Amino acid sequence: MAKVSVKAKHQLSETKAYPASSTHLNKALGIATELREHMIAEAAYYLAEHRKFQGGDPEQDWLQAEAEIDRNLRGAPH
Repeated sequence: MAKVSVKAKHQLSETKAYPASSTHLNKALGIATELREHMIAEAAYYLAEHRKFQGGDPEQDWLQAEAEIDRNLRGAPH
């Protein structure tokens, strides 16, 4: 797992791409922000691929993927 310094976490939490709430969630889950974001992006891509990239909404794909990844990281049942 990639280590992220406290200073880097603070800088990431101040950007729009990595809101503070995500940074705190990543810390609680014990995962680096970059790794979690990569996992979500990959899962969102597969959701779009599953429907052959027809229709759908990329933002909804992201939100659905984010919820699924976070459930998996927490160890919650689906």
